[in-house]
Amino acid sequence: MIYAKILTFILLIIPLITDANGFVDRDSVKLRKHLQMVFPGIQIEPLATQVPYKFVWKLNLIQALDHNAPETGSFMQQVILFHRGFHKPNVLVTEGYQIVNRIYEPTMILDANQISVEYRFFGESKPSAIPWELLNHKQALQDFHKIQSGLQSVYKKNWLVTGISKGGTTATLYSLNYPNAVKATIAYVAPFVLEQEDKRTIEHYNHVVGTPECRLKVKKFQKLILNSREELKPMLKQLEVSENVKFEMDLDKVIDYTALEYPFSFWQWGFGCKEIPGDQSTVEDVFDHVEQVVDFNYYDNKYCALYLPAYYQFMTEYGYYGFDTSGLSHLLKHQYFSNLEFCPNDVSIHYDGKYMKEMLDKAIHSSKNIIYIYGGLDTWTSCAVHPSPATNALKLVKYNGGHRTRLRDFSKSEKNQVYKLIKKWMRSPIEPLPY
Repeated sequence: MIYAKILTFILLIIPLITDANGFVDRDSVKLRKHLQMVFPGIQIEPLATQVPYKFVWKLNLIQALDHNAPETGSFMQQVILFHRGFHKPNVLVTEGYQIVNRIYEPTMILDANQISVEYRFFGESKPSAIPWELLNHKQALQDFHKIQSGLQSVYKKNWLVTGISKGGTTATLYSLNYPNAVKATIAYVAPFVLEQEDKRTIEHYNHVVGTPECRLKVKKFQKLILNSREELKPMLKQLEVSENVKFEMDLDKVIDYTALEYPFSFWQWGFGCKEIPGDQSTVEDVFDHVEQVVDFNYYDNKYCALYLPAYYQFMTEYGYYGFDTSGLSHLLKHQYFSNLEFCPNDVSIHYDGKYMKEMLDKAIHSSKNIIYIYGGLDTWTSCAVHPSPATNALKLVKYNGGHRTRLRDFSKSEKNQVYKLIKKWMRSPIEPLPY
């Protein structure tokens, strides 16, 4: 009996003495126990610790394929947890695609814990066979809410939700659908798209952004890409070999799509007109510039497979952008261009934009404690939220900013405005960004 008691005691203290440097990390023991209790079957993998976090864990937890019928199956969803302390605020990152191991600005401002969640059916968070009809906003938001709900009893301080691009839209949707779950939202470059291929994006780069001279230069470069077709083809074949990829569409179509994609990407990423090669440029100059702005790999087999779930969701409920062939038709080898081409084969694609329209109306009129951040050049800003003055939402647009626009890019006074709101909404001390 005494031996059994001693053995039990040893088993209980083992987790307390196996942390790095020989120190007892009671937070890790408490959190591990909690995670195993609320998420049965969870897998916990320590990652490299990053200052100032006590530890960083990769989690894989069981999610229902269909939250309305959980008995029909499940998948493992990936989460990266950055632990600062149980008495710190919390930042939920709603990734729009595969997970990224990085610290977000709101986490730095709040000196917070960060819980980054991979979007369902992206990256490692997918079953062996994807039930495409279950890849939608409502199911994804329930994924995020289940994770937050399971953590709130151990991370008891206030929560902020944030995301970038599709993840920023998702953060807004989360805030609108679960208004009591978070105290604040920061949505970066978050589009609310209203058509399967929203024409506002074309209007933006043809008539709104930049100067007429620069827009003309962009159009001329599109023609230069198409006129360089025969010289570009062997370079694309060499790219296939050097990078071990395969273009699954013919190279003429790759070049056509690249030329049509160019103006969207040029303004999206905030390039300058001086960077566009002129008529006297070599084909190497053309190739290198396209690689910077669009990237030919956008159309290779690996990239298309990686973003197959995205295209399904774009073309069924989220919406996306289309292609403008005006002034280029005589140079194109193909005449049909649609993002439907990048969707999964043998799957029914039916677009229903009702949900996004309802959510945009709600974002305009009912945004609560939301900060929207956009770049003025970014093509996606044509689909930005314009919150009503009746809400307490704040919208900031960085002149000449692209899709990489973040709070760090704004003036000191604008950043201070954001800090003041975060401090008020989160009821927490804040630390200004170090840049």
